[in-house]
Amino acid sequence: MAQAEREQLSVVMFPWLAHGHITPYLELARRLTSADRRRAAGDNIDVTVHLVSTPVNLSAIARHQTPRIRFVELHLPAPPDLPPDLHTTKHLPSRLMPTLKRACDLAAPRFGALLDDLRPDLLLFDFLYPWAPLEAAARGVAAVHLSTCSAAATSFFVHCLGTGRAFPFQGVGLGTAEEEAKYTSLFAVREHPDALVPERDRLLLSLARSSGFVAIKTCADIERPYMGYLSELLGGKEIVPVGPLLVDDSDGGGGNSSESDRVTRWLDAQPPASVVLVSVGSEYFMTEEQLARMARGLELSGERFLWVVRFPKSPEEDDDAAPAPAPARALPRGFAPAPGRGLVVEGWAPQRRVLAHPACGTFLSHCGWSSVLESLAAGVPIVALPLHIDQPLGANLAAELGAAVRVPQERFGEFRDEDVARAVRGAMRGEESRALRRRAAELREVVARNDADGALVDALVQRMARLCGKGQQRVAVPN
Repeated sequence: MAQAEREQLSVVMFPWLAHGHITPYLELARRLTSADRRRAAGDNIDVTVHLVSTPVNLSAIARHQTPRIRFVELHLPAPPDLPPDLHTTKHLPSRLMPTLKRACDLAAPRFGALLDDLRPDLLLFDFLYPWAPLEAAARGVAAVHLSTCSAAATSFFVHCLGTGRAFPFQGVGLGTAEEEAKYTSLFAVREHPDALVPERDRLLLSLARSSGFVAIKTCADIERPYMGYLSELLGGKEIVPVGPLLVDDSDGGGGNSSESDRVTRWLDAQPPASVVLVSVGSEYFMTEEQLARMARGLELSGERFLWVVRFPKSPEEDDDAAPAPAPARALPRGFAPAPGRGLVVEGWAPQRRVLAHPACGTFLSHCGWSSVLESLAAGVPIVALPLHIDQPLGANLAAELGAAVRVPQERFGEFRDEDVARAVRGAMRGEESRALRRRAAELREVVARNDADGALVDALVQRMARLCGKGQQRVAVPN
């Protein structure tokens, strides 16, 4: 009997050098190459992925390499103040971020040489590398931008960078056109004096140079209006959702198993829906004042809490040259929650496992996009306290969806302890809490359905294949 030939699709992935970017790229790689997809899909396409990053980043995820997911090292130029162990955003002093971006830009020829060696069919690239699609095009390789941010945040920045008007979605926007322009300008404050790519151009160029469509870590059931508006801003370019790309952290993730077990045991001893998970992300250091206000706010709330804190690992991370206050290096003096009322974990905790635990009732979050999706997937309401980058937009989107309450801030990053306490109590008790929980439960079904929907990944494979002139069913005739 004649059998359909299986076509091979070779994909290079090039995420930004941050855990929050590498992780969803890696999760998509896992789904693209999974045996389940190959069995279930009707496209007869087998995908192989080469994920490119720096040695320091790849060493942290080495165990995830498979015969179909291979890791490829990109060696950046290493000026004296940026040794190879800092070729990652983890533990990188903020003053060196422009230096890291410039080093990546200078590595464009080396990346091109990798493409020469790998000879892929397609490149999936992050927005900080607007030169990557040019390197691909010079070799006849299609390039598609894969965004790890929400469609709402992406459309907001494209709108603000290209127009002088306020963002049309008032629930997600930041107020007036002047306020939004001021916020958007923050991204270019620390541009390297010898920058090869202006900061404000990175996203716009990456979107413009994306071949045929833009892929986004999202689902239309949650972000359809923003996907449509982004497409409009890009002249009708198709926006392809690839799903929430939720990552299973049950195997230990980035921490040790003994600490994970300690967290689980503590949660097991708490009543249902009684604990507030507190985390402001894996790459943000709170200042001493922020940490003290958070600690006091949690105490004032009277609620049980599991607080994941992060401190600098070295003096260099203290970043004395920065105009902002230095990050805290320890918990506030005298802060010692009773064992049954609070647990403090330094560095890392299995966030998805905690959110899914019956004891978890609310997530006090910075509202990075992955954290928003993980909270929605668990049906856990959010107390939103954005502190960095695109987080105010994620916070506003979660509130607009009816699953979050905001902690008031006078200015970006400034909040009062009593406002933290008030927001936490509101999310945990009373009518506001019941409304948040009902809506969070509804959204849990939506996110879970989209995360399990293999059709989203199959559709991405088909679109990528068409860009490369593949995906046509062929029949092999036996000799």
